[in-house]
Amino acid sequence: MKVLVLSHLYPHASDPRLGVFVEEEVKALSDLCQLKVIAPIPWAPPLWQTRRWGAHAPPRRHEIRQGIEVFRPPMIVLPKRVLFSLLGFSYFVSVFARTRALDSSFGFDLIHAHTAYPDGFAAALLGKLLRRPVVVTLHGSDITVNLERYLWRRLSLWGLSNVAHVIAVSQALRKTVVDKYGADGDRVTVIPNGVDVTRFVPVPAAEARKALGMDDQGPIVLYVGAIKRSKGVGYLLRSAGRLVETHKPCPRFFFLGEGEYEREARQLSDELGLADIVVFAGNKPNREIPVWMNACDVLVLPSLSEGFGVVLIEAMACGKPVVSTRCGGPEEIVMPGTGILVPPHDEVALAEALDDVLTGKRALDPRTIRQHATANYSYDHIASRIMGVYTQTLQGGERVSHPS
Repeated sequence: MKVLVLSHLYPHASDPRLGVFVEEEVKALSDLCQLKVIAPIPWAPPLWQTRRWGAHAPPRRHEIRQGIEVFRPPMIVLPKRVLFSLLGFSYFVSVFARTRALDSSFGFDLIHAHTAYPDGFAAALLGKLLRRPVVVTLHGSDITVNLERYLWRRLSLWGLSNVAHVIAVSQALRKTVVDKYGADGDRVTVIPNGVDVTRFVPVPAAEARKALGMDDQGPIVLYVGAIKRSKGVGYLLRSAGRLVETHKPCPRFFFLGEGEYEREARQLSDELGLADIVVFAGNKPNREIPVWMNACDVLVLPSLSEGFGVVLIEAMACGKPVVSTRCGGPEEIVMPGTGILVPPHDEVALAEALDDVLTGKRALDPRTIRQHATANYSYDHIASRIMGVYTQTLQGGERVSHPS
């Protein structure tokens, strides 16, 4: 079987953490089928270019990454989501020539796009023109956020109504697209994101902290993700302020990531008097993330809405307990033996849950946590399930779902 993957969420030299979960999935699938990737790179006219957009330009438009051939045609994009509703058409124009060339030289059987828009929309157009079935994976904000805007919703749902099958990374996401937006449930399959259980493995905390140049004193709470208001970062900082008063020794809080809320988050940290225990460590190379997770005592994801929450399973694969919110995807990941779920927007409950884990009031066995992650989220397991969808799609022809 030959598969063409379309994803604007694909890592490159300038942004190695972008869509790592997509690349890891593709790598696992490459053991079961032949794949090539088209990953458009945003390009803005010179007058619109900023430092952020300039950072997207990779040194090569064509490369081999981890044995997978990746093509990166330029895609016209304007900053701050100006004319974002036209991005699906820009994406289609960007990838059309390369897709036609690969249709001749590679002869792919199926297109697999990641996110409903713009990737899924463009893939649906390509599928119609080239008479190839299309599978689209929904990752979260492409449904929970983007579909709140009318035109984005109409374009996204048109794309989903013209593909053969849809994969949702969580039951919550499937429920949203089926119950709220009318997708045909028979053509929406839940397959979660995976974790590389050979890379995310338990290591003694003292060893991990030494590798990071830390001392081995005191508990550590770790947050990994974008520094955004929607990720509940403000609530986490306020819960840290509560733990300063109740938990001895007070844990240190490390925030790995960057985002538009970072300036406000730093100000809030200062206002709460947390300068001695809160560290904004910035983005870290993907290869370092397992070390950070092994260095912590608990990983926390306090999101207000979350389609999945891949950092949760990465931490669990390291045998670490997790604390998250009942906000969608985490509810399907965090089981009683692996961590604690609390309501979103609730700094008191968040602080209490962190305290329960750090003090051992909630006994969570690292071996049980690791076993849950490996049994349910290893990439071998996930790739096998995706191959099942590919096979079903090719056997069933180009049947489509019909969201309203």
